[in-house]
Amino acid sequence: MKAKKLMTASLVMGLMASTVCTPVLSASAAGQKSYGGEVDVRESTFKDDTEASKAFQDWKNGIWQTEKADSGKIALTPGAEETDLNFAWYSKEAGTPAVKIWKKNQKTKTEKVVKGNAVSINQENWQGNVYKASNKVSVENYLKQNTVYEYQYTDNYDGGNTVWSEAETYKTGKFSSFTAILTGDPQIGASGSSDDQSANDSSAARDAYNWNRTMESAVKTAPNAAFLLSAGDQIDKSGVSKVEDKKTRESEYAGYLYPAAFRSLPIASTIGNHDTNGVDYTYHFNNPNAEDMLGSTAAGGDYYFSYGDVLFISLNSNNRNQEEHRTLMKKAVESHKDAAWKIVVFHSDIYGSGEPHADTDASSNRIIFAPLMDEFDVDVCLTGHDHTYSRSYQIYNGNVVDYDISGGSVKNPEGTLYITTGSGSGSKYYNLLNYTPYYIAERTNVCLPAYSTLKFTKNSFTICTYDYEGNQYADAFTINKGKETTFDELEEKVEAIDEKKYTKESVAAVKTAFSELQAMYEITEDPGADFAIANYGTENDPLSGYGSVDSEYRDTETSPDEVFNRLKRGFSTLLDKTIYQQLDGKELPIVDADDYEDAKDQVVTALHHLKKAKKVNK
Repeated sequence: MKAKKLMTASLVMGLMASTVCTPVLSASAAGQKSYGGEVDVRESTFKDDTEASKAFQDWKNGIWQTEKADSGKIALTPGAEETDLNFAWYSKEAGTPAVKIWKKNQKTKTEKVVKGNAVSINQENWQGNVYKASNKVSVENYLKQNTVYEYQYTDNYDGGNTVWSEAETYKTGKFSSFTAILTGDPQIGASGSSDDQSANDSSAARDAYNWNRTMESAVKTAPNAAFLLSAGDQIDKSGVSKVEDKKTRESEYAGYLYPAAFRSLPIASTIGNHDTNGVDYTYHFNNPNAEDMLGSTAAGGDYYFSYGDVLFISLNSNNRNQEEHRTLMKKAVESHKDAAWKIVVFHSDIYGSGEPHADTDASSNRIIFAPLMDEFDVDVCLTGHDHTYSRSYQIYNGNVVDYDISGGSVKNPEGTLYITTGSGSGSKYYNLLNYTPYYIAERTNVCLPAYSTLKFTKNSFTICTYDYEGNQYADAFTINKGKETTFDELEEKVEAIDEKKYTKESVAAVKTAFSELQAMYEITEDPGADFAIANYGTENDPLSGYGSVDSEYRDTETSPDEVFNRLKRGFSTLLDKTIYQQLDGKELPIVDADDYEDAKDQVVTALHHLKKAKKVNK
């Protein structure tokens, strides 16, 4: 049964996708078919096609020549709740930053001025602009749903003498059901050119141009999107030790922030491995609930926010301190106890399918982050890093829970759905792994920029994925929710039993039924993960330099000549299950969902009988 489910899912889902997601085709794309599959990225002509485009050359020689110098464009970010909105921007002088916001056509009655804070900086780009302040303002408890607003901002509030920017528009939709846009790895500057580290910087121009096209398509597809979720690597230059590196980073941020969409579309960004070393990330974005600096690197740390019935948690996967991430997630969950959906975003593709990362550095992060997804019952985990698109089956403790998803949806599933984004700008592509991991339901690396839309209601989550011209890029998928007792809820009920109140036989029946259910997930100790967690940041850290040829933790047996490699067999129980069982041709960790549901029913039945088996007080 389970083999049939896994094999037929993608075929049927491809037929169902058009009924769920409607591609928004441009004139040039009209009539094209949707696509997917595996491509050798060395054959991609996307970079050359962009260079040969008259539209790109006209834009580069016209608009970009003036816009590229502005590394300090304002960026909106979500606030702590849906009624809040945050702002961040650069200025060439420090003052008292402020934002003025009002309901459109009701300025006199509704205008609100909010002052913020300016942090002294010294940031410069290749075009010679020097910025002295990072300005941040948070508008709290002001926004209403289904309302159009206008706003202005100033570098220095001075009462009636204040010089304000031109007015921009921001609109809200319904808070109870909304759409977000998802992208990953625009990595502005990664396409590479001979004139990098100069005022021309053709790679930043090329990538900014295609990134802008992606965002133009995305807001056309989802014109009422509440915000953008970015899975990291906004820019390419990872170094920060040289002045030239810092200037390049700021020039790349000019490209990332260029799209006009971002004057009205908040960005919920995530720290990627190319972002992590620079404080400029913190300067450019005003993320909510980030004050504890948990999971931090130079760029910043974890944060979270709520929007309607959804809790969003962003983790910095460049930091492997599991306890700090757990602390942040506990605080986030406590802030929205009745959230219908829990969505986590981080950069490392712990269940992806791209050749450079999915079973090497990302699999190392799997032993740190995957247990947290299970522990907090996360519905969907959104990642990047792979520069390929993939969607997993439902995963719990490394096991695929094999539901029948042939109709393009699943109801009340156990486990977490993992999505890995493709490239948001087309600046860089990777090949897929030379095998398909057992946990992957769909994957593609077609060499075009892509984005997804995520539609949320209280009872459903739907992802649709498109290329930058609006063509369908991957199958749609929906998770539906109804009233159903989850594994975690059953575990809480079993652990809460007061054995003194019931007969030994009835308590034993509950424990036996739950043990059989628990055994289906093969929940075992992972001493390798425990060792890595305990030694993070020390000289004994097994994940620091594990890819080195001389590392005792490196897998030299599978690929002895590769420096960038995975951890060895026997180190981690989870990695042995999720990588080596498949590579060694052993039985895959797949749990039949029907069998699982039957086992869960047995626990529910035993708990029901327990209530009728109270001891008689004599």
